[in-house]
Amino acid sequence: MKIPDICKQEPLPVDAGVSKLSKVEFARIPCPALLKEPRNFWDEIFIANEAYMLEEITHPRIRQKLAYDAASHRLFLEYVEATTLNDLVQAGATLKEPGRTHKILQSVAETMADMHAGIFCDRPIIHNDLKSMNVLVPAALPTEAILIDFSHSYFAGCLPPFITDKKQNPVGTAKYMSPEKWAGDYTNGFKGDVFAFGVMAYCACTGRHPFDGEAALIEQQIREETPSSPIQLGFDVLRNTSVIIMSCLEKKPDQRPSMERVARCYADAASLFK
Repeated sequence: MKIPDICKQEPLPVDAGVSKLSKVEFARIPCPALLKEPRNFWDEIFIANEAYMLEEITHPRIRQKLAYDAASHRLFLEYVEATTLNDLVQAGATLKEPGRTHKILQSVAETMADMHAGIFCDRPIIHNDLKSMNVLVPAALPTEAILIDFSHSYFAGCLPPFITDKKQNPVGTAKYMSPEKWAGDYTNGFKGDVFAFGVMAYCACTGRHPFDGEAALIEQQIREETPSSPIQLGFDVLRNTSVIIMSCLEKKPDQRPSMERVARCYADAASLFK
């Protein structure tokens, strides 16, 4: 695909793993775009995978691909003026506004349920790297969420071999890895996403991760320990929401709910907030 001439490029000081991110403007095209470029060989593989995945996704709550240059491994994405859910957690905003936090998590849960069902795409998708850093909250829609970073995603039943060894790059992602992934089992992709949602929701509702520390300690906690629930810790969380979050964190995949059930729980409770 021929990429339009770039007339302006502004590097973005955001943590995107190994990728370089820039805000770019094109000649004769009024809307800016996000440019994702690799820093090393493996990042070229992940960016190519994201471009491949986004080719078949048209969900309104998933950041869209604009173009991909396979020769240079440059991926152009929809630019969204937004903050991440992780930034909101660190700023204390999710604790100050529990109603807004509930709606953001509901938006994420509904989008994940759609992905798992294959809605707005040709077939069911496992995100495989769901975390608060990969959820954008648009400035124009402060209770909505947009999912980003599909570099480690895959279609159900088609797990690529190059994304299974996540223990070699645990920073940020390790805290969201389900027990079975730590054991090297990636056959429960849907329930792995559910576990990651539970970690993300727990963090949003309490301001702290349920599992924290060095990688070895995180692995031990995830595989062996059950954190206190948000209700037990005294946070302002609906009881049904607290229960569904803790059910997402069950050690055994078959004991976790589906994302559809999680989404219904959040939707049913949304009317309790003004």
